[in-house]
Amino acid sequence: MINVLSGITYSPLELCYILIFGFGLGSAFFLSLWWVVFKGLTSERPVMWFVGSFFIRIGLCLLGFYFITDGGWQSLVISLVGFILARPATRLLIELTSHSSLNKLRSKNES
Repeated sequence: MINVLSGITYSPLELCYILIFGFGLGSAFFLSLWWVVFKGLTSERPVMWFVGSFFIRIGLCLLGFYFITDGGWQSLVISLVGFILARPATRLLIELTSHSSLNKLRSKNES
């Protein structure tokens, strides 16, 4: 039986860089998605926002994954793990910033 993990030739530092790169791609993807939904719902042309940002976001992510894979599936899997981990982190960041913004607005309205 062939050991699948024996083909990994990345150092732990390289794996961390790949994971961080995937996390960065995911953060950019999900933050831009949130921003586009926010802008698109109040825009006069929401279709332009949603369709245009879809192609830009998907294109940038595919391009980023293409460059990080370097012909190996291991780096693709690790960067996808980082991409997936970025979703809950981005959601938490958005919730924290929106709660602090609401608290600031409430304190202004009360005074």
